[in-house]
Amino acid sequence: MRNAISKTVLALFLAGSAASLGACKKGDEKAQQEATKARDEAEKKAREAAEAARAAEDKAVAAAKATADEASKMAADARDKLQKTLDDSDRKIAYLREKVVAAKGAIRKNADAAAAEIDKRREEVKASMAELQASTGAALESAKVKAEAAKAALDQSVDNLENALKR
Repeated sequence: MRNAISKTVLALFLAGSAASLGACKKGDEKAQQEATKARDEAEKKAREAAEAARAAEDKAVAAAKATADEASKMAADARDKLQKTLDDSDRKIAYLREKVVAAKGAIRKNADAAAAEIDKRREEVKASMAELQASTGAALESAKVKAEAAKAALDQSVDNLENALKR
């Protein structure tokens, strides 16, 4: 009987072990499926994050390009406007220089001094235009103001020459 009980206990033990082993394998499969599912989700989220980062970087690059293009356009517009007014001043300067040649005495002396001042101011305008062309960003506005101030000084010198010739 002891033998029969031992055999029964042993059989029950083996049956329980086999059942738990089967359950462990089923649990392992389920755990493995869950791990695979979690890994797939993590990979999907990583891909989405990488795509979002690329999209954000592309937007930043596009915004930077748009800003640079806008600044470049503003600089070109400022240069064009300044060049147009400078061309007008150059025509007036050429006309006044012809009058300087015809002037005599004290008028000629004053006109020559005013013409020398014009040459100096014209060089300042050239330098400020070169700076304006090379400027970008925040320096662009500063260069624009400087160029406009140099142009205003040139215009004042032209007016001074014109007044010297009228005397």
